[in-house]
Amino acid sequence: MNKSMMTAAVLSPLFIAISAHADENVPDRYGYIGGHVSEYFFYDNQVTGDVDGFDESAFPGGQIGWRFSPKWSVQAWYEKNDEVDHKYTDRESEVINYYASLRHHFDETSFLGFEPYTGINAGVQEINDNDETLAGVELGIQRALFKHVLLDLGTRHAYSVDREFWEGQVYAGLNLMFAVSGRETDNEPRQATDQPEEVIVADSDNDGVPDDRDDCPGTAPNARVDANGCQIYKMVNEQTIKTIYFEFDQSDVRGQFSDEVRDAAEQSRQGGKGQIRIEGHTDSIGSEQYNQGLSERRADSVKKQLIQEYRIDADKVDTRGYGESRPVAPNDTAEGREKNRRADIIVEGENKEPQFKE
Repeated sequence: MNKSMMTAAVLSPLFIAISAHADENVPDRYGYIGGHVSEYFFYDNQVTGDVDGFDESAFPGGQIGWRFSPKWSVQAWYEKNDEVDHKYTDRESEVINYYASLRHHFDETSFLGFEPYTGINAGVQEINDNDETLAGVELGIQRALFKHVLLDLGTRHAYSVDREFWEGQVYAGLNLMFAVSGRETDNEPRQATDQPEEVIVADSDNDGVPDDRDDCPGTAPNARVDANGCQIYKMVNEQTIKTIYFEFDQSDVRGQFSDEVRDAAEQSRQGGKGQIRIEGHTDSIGSEQYNQGLSERRADSVKKQLIQEYRIDADKVDTRGYGESRPVAPNDTAEGREKNRRADIIVEGENKEPQFKE
């Protein structure tokens, strides 16, 4: 296909009157990645150091871009041909093109269902490892297909600021869109009416956020939700206390209380704060000074087990000894004294409490 025929095939919709039967269906904002094929035509010039220049050549490549507003987008473009023929000779060259483009889109304008755009671009053309700096303009049309596929047809003309030559191309690209928002129309033609149609969007879980914007469908009835339809939680501080008991005048943790120590370690890992405070206590037998030291040893014994057996960070564990000063039962009976020979493991944590409408 010669360059005039291909240019006409790509750009013919731009020169047809605006269609009354097809609407522009390209979204307002989206990212995309895709591939393309282009046909280059090089004007007679000293591209390669002689007067023959290059012959017309096809270039495959890829592109990635972002449309950040209804009227503007940016694009990065790459393509390569290892066997570009020279005019009138048997020589071949490797040519690689890189472009960055800024495009202006004619939003809400439709030519046979295509949205037109214009753009400026700059790039580098590598010819057998020799770089040429290019700058140019582009003109094209786009149409969305199958909801997330974008057809892109256009032409670009660029000028080498290094060696003063012109070149042109026509291209056809197919892109996969992502992060799509602001799609103006469906692929169905709109019905002409005197009054605008009321668009009713379903809200399946009745949380006040339409399904098309609800990131968390199926929330509980009367749940308080954020702008994305997700449950709102309040962080509530809570304490969990595990108590273990000791033999008379002993500070070793007995095996029968291993579950309490392990549970405290697991709750520490799950909680938002995870701080542990261990309070040691004794009965009233013995001097106050001795009992104070014994209560501290009991707290330290629990801390040692948390660190060595359950890998709790030492900085998260605080110990305190209260001696005989905080009994929970009378010390004048054996049963009471047994309850006072203890250590309380207090885990400071946070709990997510779901919020509901009143």
